[in-house]
Amino acid sequence: MEIGEWKSTGSVAPLYKELAQLDLLSNIAELEAFGFTVVPPEKVGPPDFCDEVKAALERTMLRRYGDDGLAEERWSNVNDIQRFMLWEDQIFEKLTYNPAGLGLAEWLLGTDCILSLCAAWVKGPGEVRTGIHGDYLDPALQAQPEQVNNCNMHFMLTDYTQDDGSISFVPGSHKWRRQVTPDDAKYWMDRAVAVEAPKGSMVIWGNHTWHGSYPKKTPGLRMTLQCEYMRRRRQGEEAYRETVTQEALDRNPVRFAGLMDVYSLFPFGANDWDIERVAKAEPGAKSGQTLDAYRSLFDTEPANGKTTLRPTYDYMHHDGVMTSQRNANRMRRERKEKETKERAEPAAS
Repeated sequence: MEIGEWKSTGSVAPLYKELAQLDLLSNIAELEAFGFTVVPPEKVGPPDFCDEVKAALERTMLRRYGDDGLAEERWSNVNDIQRFMLWEDQIFEKLTYNPAGLGLAEWLLGTDCILSLCAAWVKGPGEVRTGIHGDYLDPALQAQPEQVNNCNMHFMLTDYTQDDGSISFVPGSHKWRRQVTPDDAKYWMDRAVAVEAPKGSMVIWGNHTWHGSYPKKTPGLRMTLQCEYMRRRRQGEEAYRETVTQEALDRNPVRFAGLMDVYSLFPFGANDWDIERVAKAEPGAKSGQTLDAYRSLFDTEPANGKTTLRPTYDYMHHDGVMTSQRNANRMRRERKEKETKERAEPAAS
């Protein structure tokens, strides 16, 4: 079937076509059928990209922990998340809009999704493992809504096998849409399917899918770079809108500004939202899943001033100007009154 520029589907049509170009349609099917999917290295990027990301993570570990930051003894029986990695190296910024990873995240969350976190996982030999769990953000809910609110992408910087302590999944659990109970976690601990894939692969899943990991039985460190994406109007886990710089916006493509959520409508202050700034924002930088709001996954041109930081607003101050919605309503009312008057004048004469 030939996919057209169908306005009725919004941004789904151009996204679908680009995922087809990337040969990722089977990954869409796997997400639907099983709740997770693995993208092989050749569909992610060249081998040197993985090597660059790994080298950047290793430099970061040495900065954070000192000379023994990569020592196997330090990480023995440790499986630790390293948070707020995005600004540690510019290669991490590029990973956030990798076409395969971001494209599948957009498929699950909408083409205007934002970045929630960029973290790393470092795991050493031993018995430590991640228990079976789901990533749904509200632990109070027992019956979860069908909509996926957040999804994870793990970029494997080392080979993954069960003995290497790989991540594991319970296929089909995304359709159960409920929290993992202690009995569930115990039952699936050694029955979950281990992801076995070479370094440079990506594994992607939505927040409903149950997952965990196996202990690392082999020498060396298991290393992963993680990006979590969030549906708009949800609270991101890390403070990107507050910490991104204009230099970072300029050196990255327009879609990066959308991931940073610098054109968010929220929070409102006394003056309502900044309608002029949002209206002038580039497609891909602001909210919206219409056809004309789509930004290509293949757009890697630096923004160079096309996107800007969120201004500092005085939320408590009201300048006496009508809010955008009230002003729009007034203009519509005045226009309607004028049209009514113009129609009535010929009848009166």
